[in-house]
Amino acid sequence: MNEPLGPVLEHVIEEHKTVRPDVEIISHLDVNEPVFCDESRISDLLSNLLGNALTHGKSDAPVYVDAKVQNGEFSLSVANAGDRIPENQLEQIFQPFSRGKVKKGQDGLGLGLFIAYEIAQAHGGDISAISNETETRFTFTMPVDSPAGS
Repeated sequence: MNEPLGPVLEHVIEEHKTVRPDVEIISHLDVNEPVFCDESRISDLLSNLLGNALTHGKSDAPVYVDAKVQNGEFSLSVANAGDRIPENQLEQIFQPFSRGKVKKGQDGLGLGLFIAYEIAQAHGGDISAISNETETRFTFTMPVDSPAGS
């Protein structure tokens, strides 16, 4: 732990707001306790999740970023409205080169979610995805005192 995690997360959110000013990003960060982690990697994880939400979500609906520390656990979630991810794709979404339906002008190799998964694992945490008719949500959790994050 080198610096407080809240400002690191805020910085990532602000960067994405600059790149995509057309999509509202609503954040609620309640990270007042120290989180033992590699802030740079957690920043990368959030950037990958937020980038996906902005790319695949509805442009006229906000993207939500929530982070909190509660009961010895740090959790970070990113949610967007958009097309439901089919169950067969959801089961493999964290595999390398796994991509859903590619939209015109969409870049990337399908590695962002794989990288997020690897970062989660390296921190002794987990990452999951749910998708239904109203939202798609990715949630990362890890213990706040995980020595794996150093």
